Amino acid sequence: MSTNESVIANPLVSIVVVNYNGADLLRECLKSVFSQAYRPIEVIVVDNASTDNSVEIITTGFPEAQIIRSEKNLGFAEGNNAGVRAATGEFVVLLNNDATVGDNWLSALLAAFKERNVAIVTSKVITEGVPPEFYEMNGSVNFLGYNIMRQFNDPSRIFYAGGTSVMFKKSIVGEPFLNEYFLYHEDVYLSWRMRLQGYDVRMAPLSLVHHRGNATVKRQASTLITFCQERNRILNLLLFYQAGTIIKLIPFIVFDVLARVGRATLSSSRSLPGTLKAYWWLLTNMPWIRGQRRKEQTARTVADKDILKLMSPNVFDEARAPGIALVFNACARRYARLVGLPFHVQENAA
Repeated sequence: MSTNESVIANPLVSIVVVNYNGADLLRECLKSVFSQAYRPIEVIVVDNASTDNSVEIITTGFPEAQIIRSEKNLGFAEGNNAGVRAATGEFVVLLNNDATVGDNWLSALLAAFKERNVAIVTSKVITEGVPPEFYEMNGSVNFLGYNIMRQFNDPSRIFYAGGTSVMFKKSIVGEPFLNEYFLYHEDVYLSWRMRLQGYDVRMAPLSLVHHRGNATVKRQASTLITFCQERNRILNLLLFYQAGTIIKLIPFIVFDVLARVGRATLSSSRSLPGTLKAYWWLLTNMPWIRGQRRKEQTARTVADKDILKLMSPNVFDEARAPGIALVFNACARRYARLVGLPFHVQENAA
């Protein structure tokens, strides 16, 4: 299953950028991409039925870029799938339109594939507004699929490759996402799927990307954002966990659902209709979920006990919610040990 044997010098790299009304973002993004010293590359922009002058910016400023014009907004997942289908490179990079890349971006990503069994590599993404201390260690996810910061000292270790800038080998991954995801948590889906098949996921610390952060999705309706965030996060759990793991996680899941509904009811930061719509979608699409789950479980070569060792049992990110979070997290760790759920123990800062 080693992927390093077929990494050749200067393979063609296809770069896919999905755009939706990102005229104010595209010029800087594409300028940084075409400024890369690495060649050969092909750049594919999938335009999701933009109503601004995005297409004009591409055709006049970057005529060497290929444009796929969709008649509707396909979202991040299906838009990237369309770009990957058109890609002819051995390696494919998915890059957000609100990102600009550093000089060593592509070559550093490619270098990481020399390691054994690596299927996916992500860049080190510097996002506006994120405090510098959060870049000192890499994070993971907890049993429920939420981000937990500061878990790994090794700058190349991660649980999943963030979708802002991610490279993979097309012959291994194929189309990276399920179209149904639309946006959010599709990057966790891709990495988790590859991990279950025995591949590794890594970060290339020298591949630097500057990210404006949610510059495009802020334009989406809050109900849609909440729906996709909640539905897709839980969908990952249903698709990838073994049945025994799901049973052991029932207390986590029940607590989480009650907390999410409570937060959506009491706070304007979450949409209650979007939250409830997510749960209704999951309940009414169980036949489809079972079919997709069967596919993922059939392709599995790695057991949950090995996947869980990269995940945190904490229900709250202590870096962002100190205080009472410590009590809940201590209870969560004790329960995990009681029922035999392995987990990653947070490493000390270097």
